[in-house]
Amino acid sequence: MRILILAYACEPGKGGEGEIGWALANRLAGAHQVWVLTRSNNQPALAAANRNPDLKLLYYDLPRLFTALKGRGKKNFLLYYYLWQLGSAAAIRRFDRQYGFDVIHHLTGGMDWMPSGAAFQNKPFVWGPVGSENTHPLIRRQMPWRARLKDIARSALRFGLRNLDPAARRTRARADVILSHTPGNFPAGLQNKVVPFVQTGIEPAPRMALRKTDLLRSGVIRIIYAGEFVDWKGALLAARAFAAFHAAYPQSRLTMVGTGNQEAAIRKVIARNSLDAAVTLTGKLPMETLLGELNRADVFLYPSYHHGLATVLLQAMLTGLPTVCLEGDAIGRAVGQEAGITLPPPGSGDAAGVLAQALLTLAGDEDLRQLKAKAAMDLALNRYNYDAITARHTDVYGSLLAQPGTAAGSV
Repeated sequence: MRILILAYACEPGKGGEGEIGWALANRLAGAHQVWVLTRSNNQPALAAANRNPDLKLLYYDLPRLFTALKGRGKKNFLLYYYLWQLGSAAAIRRFDRQYGFDVIHHLTGGMDWMPSGAAFQNKPFVWGPVGSENTHPLIRRQMPWRARLKDIARSALRFGLRNLDPAARRTRARADVILSHTPGNFPAGLQNKVVPFVQTGIEPAPRMALRKTDLLRSGVIRIIYAGEFVDWKGALLAARAFAAFHAAYPQSRLTMVGTGNQEAAIRKVIARNSLDAAVTLTGKLPMETLLGELNRADVFLYPSYHHGLATVLLQAMLTGLPTVCLEGDAIGRAVGQEAGITLPPPGSGDAAGVLAQALLTLAGDEDLRQLKAKAAMDLALNRYNYDAITARHTDVYGSLLAQPGTAAGSV
């Protein structure tokens, strides 16, 4: 098959969504002729990494005026992304006339409330995996008022674009198959073409995770958090949970990898609880250093909310770490009770306290911790392995072309 992959983010070696785009496109090119349409700032890394004769790289950029606008900060990203998708429609038509694609697949930029340039070309169209995560009501009720207002504004923006924007509505209507990690977001009228699908995967290679050869921990239990220090990733909540845990279990250490606007508040928690000797803030680390920190840890603490399936979670699982997290987003769904401890947000507002109790459970039962660590590794190797995900994509393409205009079913 001749597949065009629309991958706004596609860049090897950086982790995150760019790594997803590259890994899947490169693997799909083992079974198909694949073209990837992405942005030209990804060109140096892609050209250096691509050794696959069946993978061709195409580029589209908005005029320089818009590129300069995007460069002023993350707050302009959504506007730039929206305009890039609309502008890419003309590039898709031009390349389709040249190469004659069988399927167009919008792969990265998985927001189910944003449009896709693929919706404006009359070819079999796979959209996804797409989705969006809502903040658990109990968590929103306990958020500081500024964060609560920001979350409400975020929800309003998504609702408006999803339901009122003509380009986003066209995308949902035009897609032949919708791959989604939050299939419940779509109305009943679209469910016949929605296929539940994992959001991302991981390559079982040393550059992505240093797997533990011995799951037994030492006398001190080592907890790790890795991610931006921002409210919705739960960084400050992780620090507070560890403070409560350490008070009950002093033979413990916490490593926090990352930076962000909550760093000052995290340092106040450390100072207030006299945790200077027990907590290490590393700042942002190169990938190889992060992998070493994960390998030295015993538990991954990641109390996020409205979070997609983060690559760092899969790296922790593949390393052999059980995860402590909250229900309500893709992190909690991936971990469940099999690969760690996933907790419902408490109505009392003491989320740090319930997370601390989960840490105490794992610290006090080494057999249980190792059982969940092994399960986490097995899940990463089997359910979230890129080779398995690539095979599912190929099944979707085949089903779509065999029965144009119908959903691919639950493959």
